Amino acid sequence: MKKLLALLLALAMCLSLVACSSSDTTSDTTGDAAADTTGDAAADTTASDEPLTIEDVWPSGTTVYIDVPAKAGGGTDLYTRYLTQALGELYSGVNFVVTNYDTTEVGRENAKNADPDGTHFLVHHAGACLEYLSGSTNVNSMEDYATVGVINRGGPQAIIARPDAPYSNFAELGEYIAEHPGEVVIGCSLGGASQAAIYSVIEGLGEGYGEMVNWVQCSSEADKLTQTASGSIDIANCSIPNAQGYEADGRLTILGTVGPEVSTLETMSELLGTELGESYASGPEQGIEGATFECSYYLWAPKDTPENVCRAVNEAICAACEVQSYIDGNKTMASFVEPVDYDTAQETFQREWGIMETRAEQMGIKAR
Repeated sequence: MKKLLALLLALAMCLSLVACSSSDTTSDTTGDAAADTTGDAAADTTASDEPLTIEDVWPSGTTVYIDVPAKAGGGTDLYTRYLTQALGELYSGVNFVVTNYDTTEVGRENAKNADPDGTHFLVHHAGACLEYLSGSTNVNSMEDYATVGVINRGGPQAIIARPDAPYSNFAELGEYIAEHPGEVVIGCSLGGASQAAIYSVIEGLGEGYGEMVNWVQCSSEADKLTQTASGSIDIANCSIPNAQGYEADGRLTILGTVGPEVSTLETMSELLGTELGESYASGPEQGIEGATFECSYYLWAPKDTPENVCRAVNEAICAACEVQSYIDGNKTMASFVEPVDYDTAQETFQREWGIMETRAEQMGIKAR
């Protein structure tokens, strides 16, 4: 009897241990699953080659950070906010945080060093490539970022002159430069996109003309407008809407425009919703075939961001490009918008890097 009782007690203890063991395993699995939802599982999923949806990358409740390496209110900032507004309309459960940096390099470095988890990005234009090639930044957008998508193709810029300028178009400007070497002062962001854009016009007027003018630092659009209007500088670039406002007040002379190859009087007028006069004709329309400038705006991610994550986010960007608020916002900035798929975005960036490299060599500023 005692043996039977002992056997029954031993059996009961075994059953109790098995039950406890089963309870502990369930608890651990639940804990792992919860941890995976916020971290490890997402990392494992994004590390695979399996296609992802944007809901996989940005589940409801996710906060997405987009860095702008420029002050609030500028072009890059406005493009970014148009984008996040459109994305917010599409993905209402996702929070989008835009962070501006007064120091461009700090903003670039922050995005470069962020976690490559699909929640941290940078918006910038291809002029960043030129700045790296010229040695003015240590961030290499080709190697330090993953190109996620093209948020717009940029837009035409008006080439403006002081109101009493002795030239009214590109051809007359070329004649003046030839007759008055060393006199014309051009304000721009030295070693940056605006210098490269204007250079395409100046050098297109005649070989070596880029060395027959004086290039001076003048980065902000506000400074370009006021200093050109006052005659402190002779030539600069600005957005077409701003040029129109100053022209209407008799404070500027419009020489023409420079921008992507798609920029013509017809396409620019359609973009702006107003008929532009002949003074806004592009370089090619004025007979300067090489006077174009391709400088798209990109969404970049930290370089180790998995490709399947980038592809999913690219699809979200393409969807945003068809949201009316985004289209309207870009129109106010006179910028061309069209959805660009992931593979085409890579090709576009490679091509524009090549353009910037060639331009840096032509301008004599290539340091890398």
